[in-house]
Amino acid sequence: MSAILSADDLNDFISPGVACIKPIETLPAAPDQLPSNSYEVVREDKAPPTDLPPAQISLTDCLACSGCVTSAEAVLVSLQSHNEVLANLNAHPEKLFIALMSPQSKASLATAYGVSADVAGHMIERLLCSPEGICREGRGFDFVLDTNATREVAVRFAAEEVVTAMHGGRDGVHGRKMPILASACPGFVCYLESTQPALIPHLSRLKSPQAILGTAVKSLLYKDVKDGVNGIYVVGVMPCFDKKLEGARGELTSGAWMEGNEEAVRDVDCVITTRELISLAQARGVDFATLPQSTPLLSSSNTTSTLLQTLKSPTKSSTTKANPTPGTSDGYLTHIANHILTLYPTSTLRIEPGRNSDTIDYVISTPEKTIARLSRCYGFRNIQNLVRRLKPAKTRALPRFGKAITLQRKPLAAAAVRQAGGKSDAEYTYVEVMACPGGCTNGGGQVRYDDEIIASGLGAGTQKEWLGKVDEAYYSSTEDEENGEEGGVPQEEWVERFVEEWENRTGISKDKLLFTGYRKVENDLGGRLKEVSVVELASKDGGGW
Repeated sequence: MSAILSADDLNDFISPGVACIKPIETLPAAPDQLPSNSYEVVREDKAPPTDLPPAQISLTDCLACSGCVTSAEAVLVSLQSHNEVLANLNAHPEKLFIALMSPQSKASLATAYGVSADVAGHMIERLLCSPEGICREGRGFDFVLDTNATREVAVRFAAEEVVTAMHGGRDGVHGRKMPILASACPGFVCYLESTQPALIPHLSRLKSPQAILGTAVKSLLYKDVKDGVNGIYVVGVMPCFDKKLEGARGELTSGAWMEGNEEAVRDVDCVITTRELISLAQARGVDFATLPQSTPLLSSSNTTSTLLQTLKSPTKSSTTKANPTPGTSDGYLTHIANHILTLYPTSTLRIEPGRNSDTIDYVISTPEKTIARLSRCYGFRNIQNLVRRLKPAKTRALPRFGKAITLQRKPLAAAAVRQAGGKSDAEYTYVEVMACPGGCTNGGGQVRYDDEIIASGLGAGTQKEWLGKVDEAYYSSTEDEENGEEGGVPQEEWVERFVEEWENRTGISKDKLLFTGYRKVENDLGGRLKEVSVVELASKDGGGW
């Protein structure tokens, strides 16, 4: 695992359970090393040494919950690092290398180096694709794609999925149950799959923007790259380590959308964090701060320019980052709320603050009834409360009579809201769930307030103050608005056109391209110490790709 993951990166606390405790392996002392007197009193000056090496932690131990990562997943995650990216760049010059850049990562780097998010994006392209960057020491990337394009696709189909579930009643459609829970955070998905499998039917089937863009790159270029290019290598640059888990999912491979007997390959081959991108630059002897801040003039082949024209068509976004209301996690909640409001012209929106800054409710209602209640839920403290309310009621037997009874749970409703006519409170329709407090700009792989790479005078006294600066950089991006003004088409129209063209070019239905599935994962924490083979770990059923 990356050396930059440390205990300080665990930015939310859960009281540990038995499965959270990392076992310490110690060998028994040899007979001749045992003390002659087993009851010997040790004086203070003979106390055990305190300068022991620090304990190492990995995703296997705990990122967000008790033992939610299987051994197979941990092995595959450990193979995703900036060193792995450099090794592939050196070993496979014949491949097409494509980077997927998240807007949260750009905001983090912009804050660290005192530039705007748009300028940070230009510097990243210079780093990966130009002679001023890693190309001067060897092979570089062919081009960089921003996940903002597929974010528009994701929020559009998330709204459609929620409305369809609303019309399907309490049990929704296609096995989805209400409320629909956002599935863009792989840490939360992993938590449900491993520890709360009964809630899997609530998860949205929609892929995240990273997964959609990875599928688009691999599926659109699959046939085109056979002439002169031997394969595609896709690298995601993301704000958190959990995105490595998403990249390793078996459901996110070519086997999910490509028919045939060819060996399945991942849609996203490797995921590195924001901080690991700087480590990649340092490994090639590049100082990120000195890179030119202007847009690089990149020469693309016919194949890549066709894809860029498809994915970078200007759109007039309905979830512009200039407005902080959508939050720092791509704006699922606000887009779905706006979509429902357009379907009910007489409805109104009421925003209700929650118990803390990471919870907020959006209530859409008419004078007669509440149509939908949507909620934002960031951080595992809040997620635990959500899960407790959603878990199925337990059936227990009375100790004396042996009669089975069902312990009822309170429905997931907002007790403070009273509807006209004395009707009961409305239950939740959709919840935008993210594991990190503060959302995606606060991911564990982002630059922290005390990081050594921060330019002098740009630091903040606390992580909270630093996160405020990162959020400001995230909201201040102007590329979406500029694109919309320069002949751009409305977001809804562009998404429909893009998805239709995607289906026509690949001959694959959008259900395979945009949606995925989830499954219960057996936790193997207790047997990990007995595993000896990496190959065996990675090929075990129920975990990893």
